This record gives sequence, C-alpha cells and structure tokens, in this order.
Amino acid sequence: MATRVVVPDVGQTTDEMLLGKWRVAPGDTVAVGDVLAEIETDKAVAELESCAAGQVLTLLAKEGDTVCTGDTLLWIGEPGEEPSPPAPLLRERGARAQQGRGEGIGGRSGPRVSTGVGAGGEGESRLLLATPAARTLARERGVDVGTVAGSGADGCVVKRDVLSQLAPGDSDSVSGTSVPLSPMRRAIAVRLQQSVREAPHFYVAIDVDMSRALELRESLEATVSVNDIIVKACGGALRDFPRMNCRLEGDTAHYLRDVNLGIAVSVDDGLIVPVLERVDTLSLAEVAERSRLLIENARTGRLRVGPRAAFTVSNLGMYGVRWFSAIVNPPEAAILAVGAIEDRVVLTPSGIAARPTLTLTLSSDHRIVDGALAARFLGAVKSRLEEGSDAARPSPGDDRGATPETG
Repeated sequence: MATRVVVPDVGQTTDEMLLGKWRVAPGDTVAVGDVLAEIETDKAVAELESCAAGQVLTLLAKEGDTVCTGDTLLWIGEPGEEPSPPAPLLRERGARAQQGRGEGIGGRSGPRVSTGVGAGGEGESRLLLATPAARTLARERGVDVGTVAGSGADGCVVKRDVLSQLAPGDSDSVSGTSVPLSPMRRAIAVRLQQSVREAPHFYVAIDVDMSRALELRESLEATVSVNDIIVKACGGALRDFPRMNCRLEGDTAHYLRDVNLGIAVSVDDGLIVPVLERVDTLSLAEVAERSRLLIENARTGRLRVGPRAAFTVSNLGMYGVRWFSAIVNPPEAAILAVGAIEDRVVLTPSGIAARPTLTLTLSSDHRIVDGALAARFLGAVKSRLEEGSDAARPSPGDDRGATPETG
C-alpha cells in the first residue's frame, strides 16, 4: 500500500512553511532516510527525509508553495501503484485556520496535526534542521550541510558549524554578492512594514537609576541578567495596567488574561521574539532560567508554539546603545527599548554623584494606548527597578479598575 508523506510538525511558532526545493521527481526510487525536499520555516531550513522505501508516485506541491503541518506532499509506493485515495490534495486551508482560532486570542493553540504518514505508512518522516544563515553560507561556500554535525539544540546546524568546515582564511564577507532575502528576513519585512503603515506610533522615554536593581542582582545566588530584571519589572507593571496587556486585531482590542511577554532575540540573519509565559507569576530566578532556555532555542531554530504576547522587550544596551525607539510588533500594543547602563552625573541631597542609569523608551500603538496610560505604565516600571525588588505590589494611579476581556 502506498505511503503518504506529510509535512511534519517541526515545533516552530507557525504551521506555515515554504517548500524550497524538491530533491526527487516522480518515478525516482528512494530508500528510507533519503532526502526528499528542502522545507523553509521563518527560523530554519530543513531537509525532509523519507520514511519509506519505494518509487515516488506523485508530487502534490510546487517549489515555492506555502505548505502547512499535516499537508500531503507526496506518495511513495510500488511502480505503477495508485495512491489511495487517488490524487490527494493539500488540506483545506480555511478549515485549518478556523480550527486554529478555536480557543480565542491569548489562549493556547488548538490541536496540531501530528508528524507522520498515512495510508499504510510506517514510521515518521523527519526534518534535518539548519538555520537560514547556515544554509545560505553552506550553499555559497560549497559545503554539504547534510555532512555537518550540528551543535544547536537537537542537532540543528548553525552558522558556526558551517564556518568550522571552511578552510583557514575563508572569509565570511558578503561584499560583492547578491543574496535573495531569506524567509525570515521576508517575514520581518512584511510585519514591520505593516506596523509602520497601520499603527500610529508614539514614544515616551524615562531615565532609571539602576543602583538598587544591580544590588539585587549581586545579592542573588541565581545568575540573573539586567534584562531579566527589566522583564520581571515589566511583567508586574503589565499585571497592574491591564489596558497595556492588549492585542489589536482588526477593530477589536483583546485584553489578555495572562501576562505573556516577548523577548527580542538577535539570531543569524534576523530577529526572533520568543514569548515568556505568565511573567508576573514567576520569581526573578525563574524568569532568568526560562529566558535563557527560550533564547537558546531561538538561536538554534528549535522554538515551539508558545502563547501570544501583547508586549515585547528589546534590549540593545549590550552594544553600548544609549537609547533607541523600536517598532511595535503587530498586533501587540507596545514595545520597550532598553539602552545601556552608564554612569551619569545626578544631583542628590548630599551633592553631585554618579549613578548607574539607563534610558527606557516605550513605543506604543496610539489606536489602543493613550499618552497618559503609557506614561503611568513606564513610571511603574521605573519604580519597580529603582526599588530593587521583584516583589509584586500595586502601582499608584494604576487602572486596575479596567476589566480585561478573556484572553
């Protein structure tokens, strides 16, 4: 009986992928483990391995098509065998989209189609993961990525793995080359163009004395970064200001029940925003531990589907950037840009002193966030940081009288 090969669930943040390249054609004979196709997500490029031996009977998608988890890609069987049912088609996109909306905004995603094959197939098809930058570099330098041992999570091949295969002195320069945008860069371009075009941005900024926050960091046994402290402070402030914990989709504002916060992470050839779940319920040590895991998974292309967020933290302080304004990640309400900590001269009751200070700049979507709300929220984040405590507490002038919708 013919074996149906489907798009596996690769544990990414979206079910949609791009069929980059077929490695087989109808009539080809394949063995278990042979590479059938290259599939690109917004975070990685993977090789689809065959789960069955036989002849390729039919291909059901073209190179460049968008495919989704569970879609039938091809059939493998005996020469002359007809697939059962004959000429199967990709699953209906509308039905799947409706299923994905089953639990509403802010809730967990609905059931996902499991990896596997149908109609008599045994075992599972498998994807060999490599980040887009690793795949591009390997292609440019003539390296077979399938022969490279991946050092990322679950064996994902990352850029450093490909670089290790190059001869000494082989430069990583892209000068004089023309390279098409990767799926990740295309996705970033579309989302940011949408944000700038549709969301009227406005910005508020505030300076924060980080003396006590740094003292708190030094007093903890756990390894905690400045960004972890800022993420924790934002989580508490979002709980106290539920109107900031909002996603605008169409003409509807969805106020989320849980405080889920995005953390902007720089990766090879792009940016990923993994989501830390229920930040306001976590201790500072838990925020640090879970953030490290999220960042590691983001940089090795192994992020799994997570909760939706209404707010993101973007930190460029480690590059010495004093301040910057970030673009809101739609359909979220706001994004916080974090600058570098630097000693600044301030006037204190005892005279002039130097204090470790950073600048926070909040970018908000003016369609759902007003200036006064943004200013009060940013002031609450500042207070939490300057008090040097991750303890939950109400903020003066908060708007907890608002009633969030179910998220």
